[in-house]
Amino acid sequence: MEQNELKRVDVSFLKEGMVLSGFLYNEKGELLWPARKPLNFSFIFNLKKNGVDFVYYSPPMYKTDTALREGMFSKESFDYAIEAIDEIVHEVKYGKLSSLKLAKLSVERFFHEMENHPTHFLNLLVLKKYDQYTYYHSINVGILSMFLTRKLGYNHIYVQDMGLAGFLHDLGKIKIPAKIVDKNGPLTLEEYQIMKKHPLYSYNLIKDDNNISNFVKKAVLFHHERWNGSGYPLNLKGDVIGNFASIVAICDVYDALTTDRPYKKALSVNDTLYYILKKSDEYFNPFVVGRFVNEIARINGIASFFPVGSYVILNSGETAYIVAKDDEYTLRPEILILKNFQGKPLRTPIWVNLKKDPSRYIKKIIEDQGEIEFLSKLH
Repeated sequence: MEQNELKRVDVSFLKEGMVLSGFLYNEKGELLWPARKPLNFSFIFNLKKNGVDFVYYSPPMYKTDTALREGMFSKESFDYAIEAIDEIVHEVKYGKLSSLKLAKLSVERFFHEMENHPTHFLNLLVLKKYDQYTYYHSINVGILSMFLTRKLGYNHIYVQDMGLAGFLHDLGKIKIPAKIVDKNGPLTLEEYQIMKKHPLYSYNLIKDDNNISNFVKKAVLFHHERWNGSGYPLNLKGDVIGNFASIVAICDVYDALTTDRPYKKALSVNDTLYYILKKSDEYFNPFVVGRFVNEIARINGIASFFPVGSYVILNSGETAYIVAKDDEYTLRPEILILKNFQGKPLRTPIWVNLKKDPSRYIKKIIEDQGEIEFLSKLH
């Protein structure tokens, strides 16, 4: 980026908690801090520690995931998906689910478009309005689930299964009173208890269909289970939930949070990914979260949630300093481990490339000012 496009900002102007709508760069044009993420003490402290007097500010150049690129995808694919969801809803309302032929054909069409245009597939997420929210949300979750399943290395059978799971995951809401599903505000405790039944209702509608795989059925039933056991309907915990339900769960939350609702404005992609990342190891499978956040961040031009110079806590309990970032694997930078899992400082910091060490991952950034000042003396 040319510096004449940037505005020079004195580092003394930056304050902890400040939220900028644009990006911060160094004098070489390298990204230092993403847009819409509150500045933390560690970032500002390290700028001053390294003798940086000025940074450069630029308004964000948003990459939108809410517009079809003309000629890249057929509008017919989305229309076909709407027709498929409509058929499913109609059958359930007026009898029972008898055929998923249209839904499976729709998923197959999406799959081929994803294979032909892998870097642009998520541009199909065009429907972000409240009108017919359940229809559009189901399609978006299907698209996201296919994308993530593919990125996790599963073959085409599983990828298409997860597309179908996304289509069906909220089907049980048909059995929930419309005044609860369509309520323009937060649910009461009583209403929430009723809403919590929808995964079981969804499962009951498909459980006897031999043409639907058990992977799909479990993903539909378990998509509101949480990694720490706090979810529903069965309070499952950890690996028992399974990767496929975890995939749908993460995609469900991502699409919900990035969609405007009558009582709640949509979060930015950056804020949504940061929320999901913070809930890793609490609500969501950390392994699946890592791949999802990395891929969506890369597509949206978000450099890193863990800037160089940050101090972090690892899943191992160790404390580390971020030395260098990896542009492809934004959640797996190079680090120096400064404290062991018991919290004791190491005589000699240990250099680790998280990209090559899958057993370790970052859980959170350290923001305590006293701790940051202490850690800065260890390297």
